[in-house]
Formats: sequence, structure tokens, C-alpha cells
Amino acid sequence: MESSINSFAITVENILYKIDKTLEAIEQSQLDYDAEMDINDIDIDDPEYDNLMFGNNVKVLLQDMDLIKWQQDLLADKDKLETILLEAINVTPDRDAKLIELRTLIENKIKSPINPKNRKVIVFTAFADTARYLYENLADDFAKRGIYSAIVTGSGDNHSTLPIPKELRRSVKMTDINTVLTLFSPISKECSKVYPEVNEYIDILIATDCISEGQNLQDCDYLINYDTR
Repeated sequence: MESSINSFAITVENILYKIDKTLEAIEQSQLDYDAEMDINDIDIDDPEYDNLMFGNNVKVLLQDMDLIKWQQDLLADKDKLETILLEAINVTPDRDAKLIELRTLIENKIKSPINPKNRKVIVFTAFADTARYLYENLADDFAKRGIYSAIVTGSGDNHSTLPIPKELRRSVKMTDINTVLTLFSPISKECSKVYPEVNEYIDILIATDCISEGQNLQDCDYLINYDTR
């Protein structure tokens, strides 16, 4: 199961796209039907036959399948998935109970820190789509209160709401994972030696498992695994 309603909707959209492409292939196969064609007589790696075959590791000719029944099943699946997608899309961020709970947990931690003045929180998710969804719906609101967030994913989609003075932007690159993590955990990563000019830091880090090994983030005393909630 996906970790957020947003990721779930994206997955359903991807499945619907694949169904549409398969339906197109079925229609094309019906037009290009060749009773003499045998899969044993063709090169299945030849792009010329891509539209006539289906499968990844094991390929079969579309014309050798019960296309009418398969087409009916796919259309039935498409109808159900479109209904599910509409329901998922209707769950906007202001109605997303899981997102609302996360916001509450973070706010409570900031108001009542475990250790004095420590507002730091790591929000972990295995899914980059979920990380982006959380960042888009939390970061700006917290930034208005002087609580800065950052997102780090394996795809390099790294950025932060931390305001960096114009004169420092060349040296302090928020797209770099090490820069983001140093500004999130400034004591353990000796930020004062790397970026002595910086005097504000990141408090909320939303990240995937790209930070799971080899990183010293001991400044943070609060971790939320969003996927398991």
C-alpha cells in the first residue's frame, strides 16, 4: 500500500495509463492480424514487432490471445479504477486525516520539545512522491513561523525553505544533499566550520531512505515514519 493518498492516486493514474496503452495495442493487433505469423519465427527483440506482442520477460503475440475477453476485462478494470481515482482525488490536503495528524505531531513537538530548544524532526517515507506531497503541504506554512523545512530524495529533488542570503547562494547550494543535512544537523556535522556565515538552520527534514546510511544526524531527537502511521 502507498504511504499517502497522493501516492495512491498517482499509482492508480499510472495503472490507468498502462490499461489505455494495452487497449490501444489490442485494437492495433486486431487491425494487423496475420494468421501466418508465429512467435517462434520472429525476433522478439526487434522493435518492429513491439506493437504485436505483450509481456516483459515472457512475450506472447497479441493475436494468440483471447483479445475480446481481455479487452472486456480491461474495460471493466478501467471503469472501477476511474471511480477509485475520483474518490482519491477528492481527499484534498485539508481533508487528509493522516497529513493533519502529522502536522499536529510536528506542532506539538515544537511547542513541547523533548530536549530544551530542540525543534528538529525527521519525517521518513520510502516514497519520493509522498515526500514531495508532504513538503508541498507543510513547508510553506511552517516557514511563515520561522520554522524551516527541507526535502531530500534519491532523485536529487532536494530543496528547502531556509532563507539563504543572496551573497551565499553560490557556496550554500540547497540542491546538494550534504548541504541540506549539514544545515539540518549543524552540531554533529560541524556546520560552523563549513558554513560559518549561516546563522539559521533547518528544523524539519522530510526524506526518503537516501539518508539511511552514513549520515550523522544526532542533532535530531524525533523521528516519524510516515509510512507506518
